[in-house]
Amino acid sequence: MEVRAINTVVERDIQEVIGDSHIFKEFQDKTILVTGATGLIGSMVARSLVAANDAYHLSLHVICHVRNIEKAHSMFGDILNSQAITFVDGPLDSLTVACDYIMHGAAPTKSKYFVEHPVDTIRTSIHGTERMLELGKEQRILGMVYLSSMEQYGIPYESGQVMTEDRIGYLDHLNVRSSYSESKRMCECYCKSYAVEFGVPVKIARLAQTFGAGVPLDDNRVFMQFTQHALDGRDIILHTKGDSMSNFCYITDAVRAIIILITQGDMGEAYNVCHDEETRSIASIANLVACHVGGDKVSVVFDIPENVSSFGYAPTVHMFLNSRKMRNLSWEPKVTMKDAYIRLAEYITEERQNG
Repeated sequence: MEVRAINTVVERDIQEVIGDSHIFKEFQDKTILVTGATGLIGSMVARSLVAANDAYHLSLHVICHVRNIEKAHSMFGDILNSQAITFVDGPLDSLTVACDYIMHGAAPTKSKYFVEHPVDTIRTSIHGTERMLELGKEQRILGMVYLSSMEQYGIPYESGQVMTEDRIGYLDHLNVRSSYSESKRMCECYCKSYAVEFGVPVKIARLAQTFGAGVPLDDNRVFMQFTQHALDGRDIILHTKGDSMSNFCYITDAVRAIIILITQGDMGEAYNVCHDEETRSIASIANLVACHVGGDKVSVVFDIPENVSSFGYAPTVHMFLNSRKMRNLSWEPKVTMKDAYIRLAEYITEERQNG
């Protein structure tokens, strides 16, 4: 199997993450299970742990649960020979491994999938999370993070509401698009219940939209659409009015937060992970990308179809996530939205050149 060199933007991002050496010290001689390891966040958590192991001689071991071993070997080809990483497959809801920590990130992530496969969206989330919590109980783990989403907040009852972790909005549970959001809420309740009833030290990371170098080029989410259009000199097309507010976090900031939460934070508690000084409307982001990635050659064009609901877009939301609780754990976001899109554009350009 041909081993591709790691993208230089991804490598820089990993070095940025492991620059905070103190957040890795608790992993000395420990085993960390990472689920969803071929996704953007899971892969970057796994890579960062392996890089920290090499840099700080931690003697840690990362077990990556994946659905497709061949895909994983292709993605992680540059570190396959490392003694610090192992890959396992098979059904997540029956997985049994010895571990000290768990980062549970396995879940569907594409909006269109939530609409077309709501049953599997719910089933995958609930059954996988239940098994990871049960495994945490069996193994008497030292820490666990469940990756939730800002979508569990739903639509705020007041437009422009600042959302701290103790607030919640409205969800139409009879809309199949809510299969994702409702399953996140249920999984959070599961986490809290296992923490209270069985003492499983699980924390919940409520992630804002997280993106960055490492995303597959065929990813069809808005951040990739915007950036690829701008790089190609094509207009950025919006299929909505673009007035939803986007709470965002660049991948390196999200990974640092997750690694901190694995060993810190209060059991059963949720933490917003976002760059709350960079909350913007979708239309504003489109214009930012058009300007800083596309130069003067790209415009933002509105093309709103009659059947927009079939696209699976999240409902229009005007809310602002608050990350003060996460910041109290000595974390702060470092990458602005402008810099995030510039990095993403550099990453895409290099990936295209390398074929």
